[in-house]
Amino acid sequence: MTARIATALLVSLATFTAVVQAQTFPTKPLHIIVPFPPGGAADVTSRLLGEHMSKGLGQPVIVENHPGAGAVIGYELAARAPGDGHTLLVVFPSFIIQPAVRQGLKFDPLKDFKAVGQTIALPMAFAVNPSVPAHSLQELVALARAKPGTIAYGTPGPGTTHHIIGELFRLTAHIDIVHAPFQGEVPALTAAVGGHIPMVFVNASAVAPFAKDGRMRALAVTTQARTEVLPDVPTVREAGFPEIESTNWSGFVVPAATPPAVIARLNHELVAALGNVAIWEKFRSYGMTAAPGTPEQFTALLQSESVRYARVVREAGIKVD
Repeated sequence: MTARIATALLVSLATFTAVVQAQTFPTKPLHIIVPFPPGGAADVTSRLLGEHMSKGLGQPVIVENHPGAGAVIGYELAARAPGDGHTLLVVFPSFIIQPAVRQGLKFDPLKDFKAVGQTIALPMAFAVNPSVPAHSLQELVALARAKPGTIAYGTPGPGTTHHIIGELFRLTAHIDIVHAPFQGEVPALTAAVGGHIPMVFVNASAVAPFAKDGRMRALAVTTQARTEVLPDVPTVREAGFPEIESTNWSGFVVPAATPPAVIARLNHELVAALGNVAIWEKFRSYGMTAAPGTPEQFTALLQSESVRYARVVREAGIKVD
């Protein structure tokens, strides 16, 4: 048997195995690894989508929370899972940010995983305590230039989307503001509402209740269009800073060895779940927007955002211990 024939047989066998896997998939319960604590956006969306997807897949979909180390524990656990489609991982931008800010990780987001599809998009918002004499993003920039190094902005933590975009804002506006990391949105907002820090940059849905009752003043949202939860707040593009336009997104990925046909089946069930009216409305109530799409579209987003965030991390000198 020649080497060429042997190679062809191996390829044919691999193709046949993948086809059989796809035709029989799933053969057991599926698991969604959530690398964050219970109760957050990743947990809530995974449970809602998993419950709906299980109906089409004919198998239970079990959500497992594995928080810790900035979500790295969950990411590395998923990277070691079999590539048979029975293990999914829910990811947020930290998935592609971590390799830029940490050393020695045991996973590569673009090599060790394949995209299934995006699930949601979350607008973020800049907001200040009402005592801060700034009623727009432009006024905040002027204040920061007049008092360099005195304005701290709180975020849900170091290496988060909010931290990276906050630093992009600092670089773009040529201002000296100071990052104040917290362990989540609630502590950051609590500090800002109490006047302990002047400013926060968190998800718009988290700011909205405080903005509506006057305890915080929202200055701008980061999406292309104004958001339903803060309809009167201008976008960063309207404020003159289109470079910092962004969303806090989420989606599902699987280990890289997962056959394409299995990924296509998972995407089909995911898109069907995202199109469910009850789920769509539930997401809206949390300030989220359902964002169904193809694996290819989510792959392109992961690749482009990886390049963008790595550049900001490099230029801002961001490091996370």
